[in-house]
Amino acid sequence: VAADCRVTIDDNSLYRHPDIKAPRDIGREFTDVEKRIWSFEEKDPRGTGYFIQLVQDTRGCIGFHGIGGGGAMLAADALIKKGIKIANYADTSGDPPASKVYRVIKTILTQPGIIGYVLMGAGLASQEQWHHGHAIVKALNEMLKDKPGFPVIILIAGNKEVETHEIIRRGLKSLPIRVEIYGRDYIYETDFIADRVKELVNTYLKEVNHS
Repeated sequence: VAADCRVTIDDNSLYRHPDIKAPRDIGREFTDVEKRIWSFEEKDPRGTGYFIQLVQDTRGCIGFHGIGGGGAMLAADALIKKGIKIANYADTSGDPPASKVYRVIKTILTQPGIIGYVLMGAGLASQEQWHHGHAIVKALNEMLKDKPGFPVIILIAGNKEVETHEIIRRGLKSLPIRVEIYGRDYIYETDFIADRVKELVNTYLKEVNHS
């Protein structure tokens, strides 16, 4: 007698299974935010736009954004070891368009009470990173214009890395936030990046508490 059974459904055959809301094995019901992100994902097959909430109460957490699973996991581990709480896990790899990356970033930033945004990823595959650059600029300008001192740490490397950094610097220069941008030289310096995140977050919290 079979005691258990597992079935893997190919994403390309999901249209045949309307009973499957989203191909995610997370062991709980999907939140409204997760359902919204999946609605974007299933309509646009270009690249990945993944988002999952890790905690119910996101106050005092940072919004986390990875590009590529392995490196992003190492980055998340480094942050957690420094005592930084992560509200979500997001991934935009596989050369997604700027529109998909923008929706994911905006979703990250809509989480109540988050105290920072961290993007850490290096597109080792063929992925033009300037799509991320344009998405970052649009989303952050919409969401952070009234958040002085809000910490933003971006580690982004890969194709068009230099151009991407310039797009981000120019596009965010009028915002009152604290932004630090790192490239390929820091791909393996996850502890350093985590320390920078912690310092910027602590400074931001002191300013918020004294305002």
